[in-house]
Amino acid sequence: DLHSFPTRRSSDLDLVLIALFALLYGRFSAKSTAGDKAIVIEVVDESGNSTEYDVDTDAEYLKDAMDDLAEADDSFSFSGKDSGYGLMVQVINGKQAIYEEDGAYWALYVNGEYGQYGVTEQPVTDGDTYTWSYEAAE
Repeated sequence: DLHSFPTRRSSDLDLVLIALFALLYGRFSAKSTAGDKAIVIEVVDESGNSTEYDVDTDAEYLKDAMDDLAEADDSFSFSGKDSGYGLMVQVINGKQAIYEEDGAYWALYVNGEYGQYGVTEQPVTDGDTYTWSYEAAE
């Protein structure tokens, strides 16, 4: 009966490892449910007027969250031009800011800090505020 003891112990160890893996997987795996992230998209126009939109999204990147918002709320719209760096936002809520034509641009801020990514690469994080500010060139 000595030969069956290691087998039993091995299968007990397997069960413990499987249970531990399941526990860790459930705790640390990415959760992707609809509307998983609550964010704010703010638009500050050329007069300094601010409009905030509360958005529940499961989008990974800001452009997708903005697409979700535009579909859900007729008062929000945006468009732009594809470039080698992704989409360059040129119009928000009907207000154009094309540097070459208007001497202005739409600047992106994330939680009050100047954005480091374009709209197509900007990751969306729960609780963050993404501000589009109309800014005239100096």
